[in-house]
Amino acid sequence: NSKIYFTWGNYHFKAFDGDVFQLPSSCNYIFTSQCRSAYEDFNIQMRREVVNNLPTISKITMILEGTAVELVKGSIAVNGKTITLPFSQSGVHIEKRPSYIAIQAKLGLVAMWNEDDSFMVELDNKYKNQTCGLCGDFNGVQLYDEFIKNGVEISPADFGNFWKMDGPTETCTENPLPSDEKCHKLTSVCEHLLSSPSFSSCKDLVATDSFIKACVADMCHCEKTSDSFCLCSTITEFSRQCVHAGGKPTQWRTEQFCSKSCPNNMVHQECGSACADTCSHPDRGQVCEEHCTDGCFCPPGNWRQSLFKCICTTCAGGQWSCQEKNCPSTCSVEGGSHITTYDGKAYTFHGDCTYVLSKQCNGADFTVLGDLVKCGLTDTESCLKAVTLVINIQASGKTFVNRIYSQLPLSTGGVKIFQPSTFFIIVQASSGIELQIQLIPVMQVYITASPAHRQKICGLCGNYNSIQADDFTTMNGGREGTGAGFANTWKIRANCPDVKSSFEAPCSLSLENEKYAKQWCSLLSDPNGVFAPCHKEINPDIYKENCMYDSCNCEKSEDCMCAALSSYVHACASKGIQLDSWRNMACNKYTTTCPGNMVYASSITNSDRSCRCYSDPDFTCSTTFQPVDGCICAEGTYLDDGGKCVQPTSCSCYFKGQVIPPGEVIITGHILCYAVFHCMQITTCIAPMVFFNCSKADPGVKGSECQKSCNTLDMACISTECVSGCMCPNELVSDGKGGCIKESQCPCIHNGIPHQAGDSIKIDCNTCTCKDSKWECSTNLCHGTCAIYGEGHYITFDGKRYNFNGGCEYTLAQDYCGNADGTFRVITENIPCGTTGTTCSKSIKLFLGNNELILTDGSYQVVQRNTGTQVPYQIRTMGIYLVIEANNGLILMWDRKTSMFIKLSPEFKGHVCGLCGNYDRDANNDFTSRNQELVVDPLDFGNSWKVSPSCPNTQTNKNPCISNPYRQSWAQKQCSIIKSDVFTSCHSQVDPSPFFDACVRDSCACDSGGDCECFCTAVAAYAEACNEAAVCVAWRTPDICPLFCDYYNPPGECEWHYKPCGASCMKTCRNPSGQCSAQIPPLEGCYPKCPANQPFFDEDTMKCVEKDKKMYPCPTTPVPTTLTVTTRPTTIFTFTTGICNFKSNFNINIVHFRGVCNHKITSVQTSFQTTACERSCKWTEWFDTTFPVPGSSGGDSEIYDKIRAEGYKFCEKPSNIQCRAQKYPDKDISSLGQVVQCDLAKGLTCKNKDQKSPFPLCYNYQIRVLCCDENLCTQTTTMPPTTKPEYCKICSVTTLPPVPTSPSSTTKTTTTASTTQTTTPRSTTQTTSSSTTITTSPTTTPTSTETTSKPSTSTSTTTTPTTTTMKPCTCEWSNWLNF
Repeated sequence: NSKIYFTWGNYHFKAFDGDVFQLPSSCNYIFTSQCRSAYEDFNIQMRREVVNNLPTISKITMILEGTAVELVKGSIAVNGKTITLPFSQSGVHIEKRPSYIAIQAKLGLVAMWNEDDSFMVELDNKYKNQTCGLCGDFNGVQLYDEFIKNGVEISPADFGNFWKMDGPTETCTENPLPSDEKCHKLTSVCEHLLSSPSFSSCKDLVATDSFIKACVADMCHCEKTSDSFCLCSTITEFSRQCVHAGGKPTQWRTEQFCSKSCPNNMVHQECGSACADTCSHPDRGQVCEEHCTDGCFCPPGNWRQSLFKCICTTCAGGQWSCQEKNCPSTCSVEGGSHITTYDGKAYTFHGDCTYVLSKQCNGADFTVLGDLVKCGLTDTESCLKAVTLVINIQASGKTFVNRIYSQLPLSTGGVKIFQPSTFFIIVQASSGIELQIQLIPVMQVYITASPAHRQKICGLCGNYNSIQADDFTTMNGGREGTGAGFANTWKIRANCPDVKSSFEAPCSLSLENEKYAKQWCSLLSDPNGVFAPCHKEINPDIYKENCMYDSCNCEKSEDCMCAALSSYVHACASKGIQLDSWRNMACNKYTTTCPGNMVYASSITNSDRSCRCYSDPDFTCSTTFQPVDGCICAEGTYLDDGGKCVQPTSCSCYFKGQVIPPGEVIITGHILCYAVFHCMQITTCIAPMVFFNCSKADPGVKGSECQKSCNTLDMACISTECVSGCMCPNELVSDGKGGCIKESQCPCIHNGIPHQAGDSIKIDCNTCTCKDSKWECSTNLCHGTCAIYGEGHYITFDGKRYNFNGGCEYTLAQDYCGNADGTFRVITENIPCGTTGTTCSKSIKLFLGNNELILTDGSYQVVQRNTGTQVPYQIRTMGIYLVIEANNGLILMWDRKTSMFIKLSPEFKGHVCGLCGNYDRDANNDFTSRNQELVVDPLDFGNSWKVSPSCPNTQTNKNPCISNPYRQSWAQKQCSIIKSDVFTSCHSQVDPSPFFDACVRDSCACDSGGDCECFCTAVAAYAEACNEAAVCVAWRTPDICPLFCDYYNPPGECEWHYKPCGASCMKTCRNPSGQCSAQIPPLEGCYPKCPANQPFFDEDTMKCVEKDKKMYPCPTTPVPTTLTVTTRPTTIFTFTTGICNFKSNFNINIVHFRGVCNHKITSVQTSFQTTACERSCKWTEWFDTTFPVPGSSGGDSEIYDKIRAEGYKFCEKPSNIQCRAQKYPDKDISSLGQVVQCDLAKGLTCKNKDQKSPFPLCYNYQIRVLCCDENLCTQTTTMPPTTKPEYCKICSVTTLPPVPTSPSSTTKTTTTASTTQTTTPRSTTQTTSSSTTITTSPTTTPTSTETTSKPSTSTSTTTTPTTTTMKPCTCEWSNWLNF
């Protein structure tokens, strides 16, 4: 897909179209530019200078889509500023490789400079016929338009003048080329150098003519030494171009000739991996798509630790091996509305009732209730007013047991309660539950459950099973889609109204509040601030969001802001990180207003500063707990019963529960109302309800607080006070709407919608049926989905959301984790889409078995790789999506722009890794890095999964609305459609808030065009999430993100229509059965309604076609029109289709597939035999085991010992010897003018130092010997005929002549010079690795078979073909296939 332009050494150039020329000049030239386009994507200029009599490239200037890059030796500048490597910005990536500076531009350009004499530019094919400069016009035609102008051939100097770019005051001229009259004498030397065995893989890939000329010019014009700069440069360049053409040259350098030294323990290789494995990226080479390259590399058994340092493979153990401990887990209710479950799922809910925070699901060991009430003028101002666990604790700190006020400390019924500071009350229950209840500045609660409660508890705090995805499971067995819908099912009072989700952004209501919130809440994320020491353990982002929300939302902004900051401090303390000095920066008023003579302490872990602990210690004195802060008595003073800090002498004494005042000697053997309100009692009820009046009831009687409702049928009532109110008669329960019904009539609730008995709903891939007011659900294992959309928004398989907008290639998901062999790998590359540096995932690579699918620019291409096994797959167009479905359980859906969804079958659970998480159902460990470390920062996590370790890390996750504040209001206005009535039906199923935030972020980012594309993609992501939840929303209009489906309609027809929720699976040419996976959700887009006479949809032409008009032979895998197989043991290829199955276990060279047939070969007969030979004298083959080594100590030798060491076997005492030069096989060696010894006793020897030519180098010589040896005879062996199994035949199979193969027992040996040839007319045949001949369709082409030259014993192999009779084949030609 690209062409390459080189310049190297002694002013040599090779243009895109293959022209090679020499232009000796130190002028500045346009190397290449996109001059034939309205907009110039790139312009590259270069200049040479002479240093120490050698030409070198002194400066390279590149303009890449507006980014200016200047390279000089030792310095690189981008847009005028010196940079350090690696560097990545605005789609330009620059890195240092062992031998090169590499510049990659995502526009489709790669440049490499060795910081000396060599520079290379590689362009994408899309720039064909658009370029100018020394590189030529890239039109595939040599000479024309470069060295032929107006029909006249011009010189390289004249050609160079066209592209010379002098400076403002410069007049530069080229240097004349020296005479080359005597240079032709050196041609043979250059031919020898470039035909070295080291370049054997280059022979058919790179034409040597131009390099021989360059080599001759170098040897003629440069110093006459073998290690001269010019000669080595040309051979090096030939090696490089061989590599780029797909060859793999071996080591041709020696210590005396063009040697290269490497630092430390590295070694030089001509063809080393361009993607070396490193300690941080041990699997880098598995996804390498670059050619091998020359340079310094780590020796085998070592990995690269840095650019020029290798370490041994013990580094492979540099993976963290972690064991999950059975630790307690904590649920929190913060700010009166922010709830984080035991499993870490965070949601916001503005309650107005008493709710079950946490309880034992199938028992009564404990129940924790929380009173969430409205505490302001708006519906979003809610507060936590009380917490109950047998004991009722109010926000004021007052504690009630059985409705009776009690002083602390207190121990009752297995519950211990005490107050270590003025800020906190701690409750410890013998059931394994601990509560830390914060009182100042606002009430918050932290509930810690021991591991014994795992999977046994439920409530607003979730079910504590390490699976975030099912935390919204209700008591009736259903699963709600939003936090509000879930929380409403856990209210314990029937007369409380359901609370609806709020999508209000409080900071948008007041500019002053927003400024205040930003000023103080930004302290949490300041990388150099007081909270920074905790950033590696606790990500501050969600705490900052809650802080902003609460500071803007609360009437008392400072109290709510300080509570939010203290929440982060509390979380850090739970990880063992104490932030003692944070109140010096904010919220210090609480440290200076301690009551009485108390003092503030930042880390309190026990409660021993009381007179009780001083006199008669009780349980509270030795209890320890997680550090809290607050006001306590100063060192040396103790808290008395009156709440004052006193000296020890002033403490009361405590004896057997009695309080003895100091100095005394003994001898021993509630409704809360504000003052401005007048409280009234409503006594009127709607029948059949009746009013219950607590004031007239007996003490201890329970009132309306224990009224049963359909939501609380299985919930035990905990009454903290008797509440008067309307109640249903006995045997009836509240329906939640003000009426009373029988318990058997209670519906099942799902996402706020009632369902009657027998109704069914779908939750993921399971069906739930309503029975006895509860949902009974199937237990199918569902596919996991990872979503990536827009500017870098991720939702992992386990449901974790985060933002990461890096500029490299990243591994999204793979099953090559640890040392496991995998079947797939998905890689995405982020492409810049704005001046803010914002990135969008637009390029995707799917490695699927031995295929690589590249998705970019709205289309795809398939590249066959030489590793991996075959994984059948299908590619379909469904609406705006390209869908790839593989039979290993992977489904990839791409909207051809910035959104992608990956679905994996349950078999992959716990066996994948990457940016999509590990798919083990636990979102808390999704941030597992490449080296198995669990991190908390999305940046650390994302950077660890970059494909190339040399790509620079992303340093910050910038908010584009901060960079482009002028776009924020426009973005919020446009994105408000997500929260509007358009999507009302989906709001209860899928929380729109995170999608709205992502939409605003993306719409702010796209500031250089594509505004609507960014906005539309973000809204489409929410619409697709609604589709998956079975809610269809037709949101597009002619004014908002329209799709013009009419484009595909022929004139006067109307078969194409937009469908917001997709269409039923269509019959297509690629999928004639019309069957699609049930795991593919409805996908919006344009769909045709094909008429009955044209029922099949052709995805290539986007038209409906007739039945069987265009049927693909192999819909599961694109079939190549040409398939080249070079592997030598037998390779099996399988192509599967509903029409025909074809398998081949033959060595195929080239096969052209066309047509479909279901007739089969019934049998194939195979036989061969070896015959004995008589004693005779025979010439061996020509031996050529070494190649001339340049340098004074070098030369060529073909001595017997070396030949035998190479594995060749021949007689010990040859009778004769013949020697010849490989280049001149018909000439006697005595006529070649070289000093060479052809010795029957030893073999051939030639030494460079004995030669007299200007460049002393021996030719490459060959020898053969005459053997008269009885050991060459063998016994006759006959192989019986064998019958091959049946294989499906493909009609019209055309094969090229096969590569001759040998029996599996073949080894190197000597035979006589004679060969046996048989010429037989044949039907088109193909030779297998066991010399099997298969007849397919008759031709008259003769073929010759030659005996093997190196068998372990002298054999003559004869292949006897057996023609197989075919059944009559009735076939129909398909169209020509071009995948």
